[in-house]
Amino acid sequence: MPHKSSIPGTKRVRSKGRVYYYFDTGQTKPNGKPIYKRLPDPKSPGFGATYGALMAAKKRRASLQADPAALTITQLIELYENSAKFRKLAPSSQTAYRIYLKQFREAMPTAPAHLVERKDIILMVDKRANKPGAANLLVWTIGALYKWAREREHVTNDPCRDIDPQEIGEHDPWPEDLLTKALAAEDAQIRLAVHLLYYTALRIGDVLRIRWQDIRNGAITITPQKTQRSKTGQLVIPVHSALERELSSIRRDIGPVLIWPDGRSRSKQTLRAQLQGFAAALGFEVVPHGLRKNAVNSLLECGCTVAETASISGQTLQMVEHYAKGRQQAKLGQTAMAKWEKTQ
Repeated sequence: MPHKSSIPGTKRVRSKGRVYYYFDTGQTKPNGKPIYKRLPDPKSPGFGATYGALMAAKKRRASLQADPAALTITQLIELYENSAKFRKLAPSSQTAYRIYLKQFREAMPTAPAHLVERKDIILMVDKRANKPGAANLLVWTIGALYKWAREREHVTNDPCRDIDPQEIGEHDPWPEDLLTKALAAEDAQIRLAVHLLYYTALRIGDVLRIRWQDIRNGAITITPQKTQRSKTGQLVIPVHSALERELSSIRRDIGPVLIWPDGRSRSKQTLRAQLQGFAAALGFEVVPHGLRKNAVNSLLECGCTVAETASISGQTLQMVEHYAKGRQQAKLGQTAMAKWEKTQ
């Protein structure tokens, strides 16, 4: 039998000696009767989260009914994907954005876009705790959507504000299959970025700092930011023939090598998101820094000493060994045996 409840928006029902709580969703059945949803016991740990989610959904529905012109998440995403700004993105970036925009749309398809809050995005991130890279890309994509929407005055809120990126942990090298596809990508921006990261073994920030005037006499001369105050100092990295071929297909200019087609400079965040998006579209979750490990492993596997490898990557000998933990033992074994046989 229903009883008055002290919890707003709920009713209390006693049945067979037990008390149950039901939430009034604000919706009605075809016959006009209200729709209630069963709540956990108010003393249970999950009550607050369930009650809060139901109340937020109810408020959103009420807001949408009060303002029929308010854009839902689905409608906002449709506008964005048809916008000139979205069409200017590289094909690989569009593919990546669509992956995470789809996840956002599926999570709250009818929610009014202007009422989405920071806690809603954090909940989506927490549900992806076992995939921190994907969680970071989701936040980045939603952030790009809302930045565009604010510029167009569709919304004023910023649900991604101050959401710290998830810790990725130690970076794994890219799988061979992904690396091969990235080096041959149809997207020239992806292809050039991967060539530079892989064939120089530099960090993403240093690759973005490479200027055309730094490439002279078959080598790239650069002082890595992380070692500017250390004894490592300046690096002179010979240009790999594969990288030389890629660079030769681009018109040389003054300034950074990696820029947007319209000449604008690029940031670590945008390049990282673009590369991770390319990988995600192929079913891989990676970070650009993994290419540094690919480079170290490739140098060691082709017979380079630790010292020779360090002369390219700019790392200490100990760090080269640490990075090289994942190198392919079979390849190293073949190289070692070939060297042994040559001495006999």
